[in-house]
Amino acid sequence: MVLGAVWGATTGYSSYQTESYYQAALQNFNAKTLSPVSIKLTSFKRGFLHSRANWEISLTLNPCEPNNNLVLTGYDEISHGPIPSLGWASIDSHIIWPDAIEPQIRQIFKAQQPLSMHSRINLLGGLSTRLTSPAIDWQGQQFKLNWQGLKGNLSLSGALSSSDTLTFDIKAPKLIVTANTTAMAPNQQQVSMEGIRYQGEQRHSGSLLPLGKTTFSVNRLTTGQDQQQWAVQKLVLSNNTQINKGMLSALGQYQIKKIQLNQQDIGDFKASVRLEHLSAQAAQQSYQAINRLQRQCNPSMKDLLKALQPVLNEGFQVNLSQADLKLFKGSAQANALLVMPALKDRSPQSMEQIIQAVRLNGKLQVSEQLLSGLLTQLSQLQGQAISPAEASQNIQMLVQGVLEQGYLTKTATGYQTTLAVNQGQASINGKVLGRPTPAATVAP
Repeated sequence: MVLGAVWGATTGYSSYQTESYYQAALQNFNAKTLSPVSIKLTSFKRGFLHSRANWEISLTLNPCEPNNNLVLTGYDEISHGPIPSLGWASIDSHIIWPDAIEPQIRQIFKAQQPLSMHSRINLLGGLSTRLTSPAIDWQGQQFKLNWQGLKGNLSLSGALSSSDTLTFDIKAPKLIVTANTTAMAPNQQQVSMEGIRYQGEQRHSGSLLPLGKTTFSVNRLTTGQDQQQWAVQKLVLSNNTQINKGMLSALGQYQIKKIQLNQQDIGDFKASVRLEHLSAQAAQQSYQAINRLQRQCNPSMKDLLKALQPVLNEGFQVNLSQADLKLFKGSAQANALLVMPALKDRSPQSMEQIIQAVRLNGKLQVSEQLLSGLLTQLSQLQGQAISPAEASQNIQMLVQGVLEQGYLTKTATGYQTTLAVNQGQASINGKVLGRPTPAATVAP
């Protein structure tokens, strides 16, 4: 009897706790999410063992048309008590698709749910969610789609606090999109992605800025026609944003392990871009201001400059470390540094004044062999195959005029050039472009 009473009291209490959790979690989400997306709880029907929460997600596509929002509704079926979920509640979410797309959804997924979501609220208030999407093989009038499903896990700790952490890992084995062949286009066009994965950890530690690391990767991406098929293996795009001693830094790294043409290895690619020397407080102020502008109808340039003012006051720099491309036994390298000096108490009144302050220096080197290889493949695709020697001769003819004007420099293996912007004046390979931007007075 005692155990039964405890179970009943706990189950009933969890019903009240779950409704409070919904209200607090959504309020916290809307306060932190600086975007045109908002979520609201339209109703909550409590029960002893089961409850139901109806919700609505609204996306403002055009702030000038606030009554023309994209709205998606749905409901959660909630089971209470520590026994079914080993927590406060176990939740199954259901999306009610809009009438405009519901027939297409039914046609593609038949009787299956396009996206299933099962969540659990644990005893400490954390939320864990499992996502699944079924495999489909669908034939349309213009293309066919082969989707081998999706599985994902999301975990949110501290959902009701200002220091929450979201961990996620979403995987899709394979996606193939094939264009239907016609008499006008007999060659089959196809895009295939294998081993798709999106994972990471993002946190808010007293800051509205999204901090942490995210990685998007594809084991193999293939595209092209029957005659010429391009592929990349192990495409990885990652970003890592951190705050250290009040300064915000972000590192983006991009890599392709193998570039292939007709199943032959022909090159690879890697590069990294770093944002640094940026005040975290200034970044958050501008981040909030710019997101507020997204909700306004036709904000003015004056409003944009005001939103950027905290960042412009403190300054920052963006560094493109050497980007390396190897292709057709040739190579290309690029690097650049953009510096926005601190304007401090000066307030720019136009974009021209910002350009006047920016400093940019970059360099590009490319081998003739890479250019010849690209021209050879392009000619073959157009049905006018040429030899490597002809391609090299054509490249030399194409760049001759640019070399004579001084915008390119011939090297032992190919060509190189530089790009610079200083005090509003741009130059390529030391050659000034146009007239310098007149110096503008910056109001104190």
